Order: sequence, then structure tokens, then C-alpha cells
Amino acid sequence: MNYIKVVLTVCMVIVFGGCRMVDEPIEIDILPIRLAAEPVIRVDQGGKSQEQRFTEETGAHPGAVQSALMWSQKYDDLTVKTEKLKDINDTLTKENAEFRQQTTVLKLDLDQTKKELNEANNFLQDMHLELNKWKSDVLGFRDEIRRAQAAELEALSRILRVLGAEPAITDEETGQ
Repeated sequence: MNYIKVVLTVCMVIVFGGCRMVDEPIEIDILPIRLAAEPVIRVDQGGKSQEQRFTEETGAHPGAVQSALMWSQKYDDLTVKTEKLKDINDTLTKENAEFRQQTTVLKLDLDQTKKELNEANNFLQDMHLELNKWKSDVLGFRDEIRRAQAAELEALSRILRVLGAEPAITDEETGQ
């Protein structure tokens, strides 16, 4: 609001001072504020006045007061747009910081999960090797037990023959 008062005061001094240098609207180039870490937001500065500035008007030129009021209004509009863009930029910057923090946490969780998965995979491989070894041991032990039991039966049948017991009919005698 102070800028508007200053602009209006300067314009009034020019009008009442008799200076008629301002017959055409003056183009003010507002440079966007650029911060090193933040992205630049482009604002369309074109409008009716820029499109019509090279065309010749058939009517009368606006007066200094009207020109000052017009530029004051445009300045107010641009100030409001700038504030809105700054607010949007601030919210986007905050969201970006939150996303970066979440990304860091998720990367740590992912690394931990990968580590646990590798450990579980190694454990399962070891268990698979042990299971295969156990199976071969059990199957080998079965054959060994069968041979031991057959030897025991053979020894028992010899002892029974020596003692005079009648031998039972075995599979070998029946021809099976």
C-alpha cells in the first residue's frame, strides 16, 4: 500500500507540475526473485497492453493520472500473484523436504529388509543342505539296519539249530 501512495504522489506531482512526458504507458519489467536452491517459477507477463503497444490508437491517449492508476492496479495484481506464488513455493518446498525425509527412512528400511532377506536365504540354503544330508543318512542307515537285522536273524536261527529246535520254514526254503 505504501508503494501505491508513493506512485500516486509522484504521478500527481508530474500532472500538477505540468510535465506531459508520460503520454504512453511505461513498461515496467519486474524481475522474478531467484533463490539458488529453489526452482524458478515463470510468470506470464504478457497482456493486452503489450499486444497493443505497437499499434497506433485512433482515440486520445490516456492521461497521466489514468496511466498511474492503471499501473498501480497492475502492480497490485502482480503483488497478489507474487504472494500466491510464494505461498505455493513454500508449500512445495515443505512437501519436498518431507518427501526427502520419508525417502531416507524408507531407504534405511529397505537396506535392513535386504540384509534380513539375505540372512534368511543363507539360513534356508544351509537347512536344505542339512536336510539332504539327513535324508541320505537315514536312507543309508535303513540299509545298514536291515543288514544288521538279517545278520541277527541268521545268528538266532543258527543258535536255535544248535539247541535242537526245529527250524521254521523260511522264504529261502519255499523258493520265494
